[in-house]
Order: sequence, then C-alpha cells, then structure tokens
Amino acid sequence: MTVNHDIQLLESSDIPGALKLCRASGWNQLATDWHRLIEHEPDGCFALKVNQEIIATATTTCYGSDLAWIGMMLVHEQHRRQGIAKALITTCLEYLHSRNIRCIKLDATPAGKLVYSQLGFRDEWSFHRWHRESDGTHQQGNLSAHDTLDRWNPNLDKAAFGVPRTGWLNRLAAHSHVIRYREGCGMIREGYLASYLGPIIASTPSSAGRIVTDLLACSKRTTFWDIPHPNHNAVMLAQARGFQAVRNLTRMWTGSELIPCDLSLQYAISDPGTG
Repeated sequence: MTVNHDIQLLESSDIPGALKLCRASGWNQLATDWHRLIEHEPDGCFALKVNQEIIATATTTCYGSDLAWIGMMLVHEQHRRQGIAKALITTCLEYLHSRNIRCIKLDATPAGKLVYSQLGFRDEWSFHRWHRESDGTHQQGNLSAHDTLDRWNPNLDKAAFGVPRTGWLNRLAAHSHVIRYREGCGMIREGYLASYLGPIIASTPSSAGRIVTDLLACSKRTTFWDIPHPNHNAVMLAQARGFQAVRNLTRMWTGSELIPCDLSLQYAISDPGTG
C-alpha cells in the first residue's frame, strides 16, 4: 500500500473522525484536545483517509524554533503494519525540518519505539503512566475548567521544560483547572476515560505534594498521571496517593542538538503528545 500521497492536513472538520479513532484505540482525548492541537499548529497536523474515513493521524507542536513534539500517532488496528506510521512520522519530520526546528521529541510506546528508532530517534529517558480508580462519587464533566495562565510560573516552567511554552500553556489552561503557589504550579483537566493530572512543575517536593493534593481534590474521577521515572519524589507522591504504574513509555529525540530539561522540577508532564 502506498500512503505518502494520501496524507493530508488534519482540519477542524476532521475532529469527529479523529475522535472515532481515539475511541477505537482506547485513548483519552476529547474534542477540545484535537481543537487545541490544530489551532496551535494548523499546518503541522496530518491525517490519512480511506474512503473519506480517517484511519491514521499524527500531530506536531512547536515551541519556537528550538523544540517541537510529534504526537497523536494513531493508526486504526485494521491498517497497521502497512508502513502508515512511518509515512506519517516522515511527513511530520519534513514539516518540522522546514521550520528549522533544532530538536524534535516524542513519547513512544514499546511498539512505536521500534519505528522511531529506525527513523533516527534516540532514547532520552523513560516514564510511566500512573492510574488511580475513581471513588465512584463523580462522573465525567464535573471538573470546572476555565482558568488562565495568570496562575502559572513561566520562569520555573522554562527551567523545567527547557524552552518557553507560554502560548501552548495558555491554550491548555483554558480547559484546565490551574493551581499556583510560590514554589510551583499545576493543572488538571477532563478526559474521556479519566481526568488527566499535569503538567505539574515545582521547586520542592513539599510544594509538589500540596499541588497534587489540591488538584486531585477537584476531581474524584479515575485519574491518569504521567511521571518522569527519574523524578523519584514524584513517584513517591503517586504511590502515597494510591496510584499504580500501568504503562511504560520512552521519551525520544532527534535533531541537531538535544534540548535538556530539569526532571527534578517536573512532577507531571503535560501530555505524551505534546511533552
């Protein structure tokens, strides 16, 4: 199957099809997540269709010219192992190279890691998805999410993440509950299967613990929390609150220069699709 010439831009009108693919794949994204990605990078989100139906997607998220992410790499189960993932990733890389991005990162599942390694991506570090079941008292949609970035700490976030990402965080805050204290800040937002905890940036474990406790109090739904494995303080916070590690992923990178981050400040990433 030749797929390269069938790849096209993913547009807002395609979101129902992208959501259908999410549901078939057991992913957590809502329509707001897809809108956010397309609005942030309208020329860098891609789809493959068969008979007008979306069977695969991939997105890019640029943080200036220093760093970008590839995410939302989804291929319908019936169309896997046909070279589609490789073709979509290649399209994303071509787009990011045209933008002269210095460092390109992604978060890989064990299966995806094999594909990305063949395309020149190298391991940076690993992380786990942590999961805690709902107590049954809250249902989807009860999390108030209409915040602004006024409650974020951009200098601390840049130190943690490696580059400024204020534009992206502004979009994320619009559909998240945001908490900020002097030594840290964090968000929680709704998802289809669970609330999603992150990003959380903090300069001390005690501040991180306070942020986590207050954010978790906003939603009693099942919660996902993606934690960099090297941040042992974050792992201990998750374990103390009844979370269990359920999935392993690897952060990978390619490009002319690795943009470093400070994992001691990162207690939760923002999303495997955007870093």
